[in-house]
Amino acid sequence: MEKLRIHWRIERSDYDGNPDPRLSECLLEIGGRIEIDGEPAGILEASYLFTMEPDSDEAFMEFWDLDARMCAIYEELFDPTYDQFRFPIPWFIDSLRGILCIHFIALRPAFRGLGLGRKVMREVVRSCADCRTGAVILDIRPLQHRPGGYDDFDEEVRDLPWNRPEQDLVRLVRHFTGWGLEHMPGSRFMAASPVILSKDLAPDWPPCPISRG
Repeated sequence: MEKLRIHWRIERSDYDGNPDPRLSECLLEIGGRIEIDGEPAGILEASYLFTMEPDSDEAFMEFWDLDARMCAIYEELFDPTYDQFRFPIPWFIDSLRGILCIHFIALRPAFRGLGLGRKVMREVVRSCADCRTGAVILDIRPLQHRPGGYDDFDEEVRDLPWNRPEQDLVRLVRHFTGWGLEHMPGSRFMAASPVILSKDLAPDWPPCPISRG
């Protein structure tokens, strides 16, 4: 059995109200270095957002619009025709309003194809979701086709398949559907309830100590 360890770091933290993120509306930018049996195995990035009305104008101004990446995610999730998030997001955040967005999980070549990706996903959700989290969304764009992918990543994109982008995307959609995620049509995201991906939550949250940004 491989021993998985993720070294967490908080890249940025923004709170509203109570300075304790466990009791506050907040946005956390989270990074991690993945180790398997003590060997460097990959990297990941995620964002955690909790606000009482995540699809509101107020939430957009206070949290989503703090940087270009989060703003772009909001614009893709929000459906102005119905003045709410696109389905299936409303199913998941009916009573639990927290959203965990996983920007990527990138494994090095030696650790692919062994079932470790799903194990890492479970640990990300276990560590980064809390009892307020209703939805986990995953950016499923293939790393090798992302703008600047070969500048932003190193070994993590080595030996990945190089087909047409739509072919590699279909392959990933099929793969993550097997994990229980649902594709949001016309978007780069798949979504699920955290309990689909991990049966428990870590006793300590956030995943590492933070101070107000």
